[in-house]
Amino acid sequence: MIFRLDGKRSFFVVVCALLIAVEIFACVGISIHAQSAEQDWEKAAGDKQQFEVASVRQNKNGGPSYSNFSLDNGNAYFVINKNDKQDPNGTLFSAKNQTLIRYIIFAYKLSGTQELALRTDYWEGLKLHVPEWVKGDRYDIEARTPQPATKDQMRLMMQSLLAERFNLQVHMEPREVPIFALVLSKPGTLGPQLKPHPASNNCSATAFPDDSGKGATPAQSLSALPIPCGQISRLPPGAPGAHRFGGRNVTLPMLGTSMPAQTGMATVTRPVVDETGLTGGYDFWMDWTPEYTGEANSVETGGTFREALKNQLGLKLEPTKGPVRVLVIDHVEQPTAN
Repeated sequence: MIFRLDGKRSFFVVVCALLIAVEIFACVGISIHAQSAEQDWEKAAGDKQQFEVASVRQNKNGGPSYSNFSLDNGNAYFVINKNDKQDPNGTLFSAKNQTLIRYIIFAYKLSGTQELALRTDYWEGLKLHVPEWVKGDRYDIEARTPQPATKDQMRLMMQSLLAERFNLQVHMEPREVPIFALVLSKPGTLGPQLKPHPASNNCSATAFPDDSGKGATPAQSLSALPIPCGQISRLPPGAPGAHRFGGRNVTLPMLGTSMPAQTGMATVTRPVVDETGLTGGYDFWMDWTPEYTGEANSVETGGTFREALKNQLGLKLEPTKGPVRVLVIDHVEQPTAN
């Protein structure tokens, strides 16, 4: 089957409307101010590269989805698991029972907002109409690099592999759409749970949350959150029906673009673009309670999401229009056998 798309193109990702736990692994932000950083990672990684050897097979047997490292837009080879090894370089890519869209998201280092746009036609002006087989058919990919490679270099090799085996052709496109601008609630004032990441903290130490959900209270020091640096993650909630997430050394654009994925798109109904003007990395965590919960779970912890955003982080969302960059699939074909 061949899919073609002519004319205007665009880019964005996953529906979390009422499904907070879909296949969402990445939550990195983007705005016009962050475009250069978004485009520069490929140059910094060395531009076009290829795997030394690779195998692509459609998975028709099912089974659990697997990858030997997290297919997110972080730069470390690890999953949030205390037994996983953190290593900046690797030689093997191994993934099973993953959709093609998951490989595309990994290869192009897409943000949470961009991922949501690709996965669902939910936001006004960001309907990308991705073929259903790209989102549904599952593939196993095994590949090896010619030498130890960073995760970004592995992405560039995946781009080449997808172009070769799936004839994938894409482009990035800016679109002017309804958004929420992320701004400070009070000029010059941060909330108590949003702090600049200390320059003295090199993120070398990471504690991992208790899988049982016990001992879920975040550390008093934001820089000691049980989250690897540069990543936003859900944390064990403090009460039934509540939600908690946080991050260490993350940018405000990254925080903004993660919000629809972390809350569900029924809570944050537009893409979020950072307009705080704040630069650098920040540590944060926040508690919030969905506005509509069952009677048994209607426990207030930190207020609704917008209340928590204001009271805990000192931020607010303002409706407006603004630019969002998305990845558009121009052409893709189901692969031939190895």
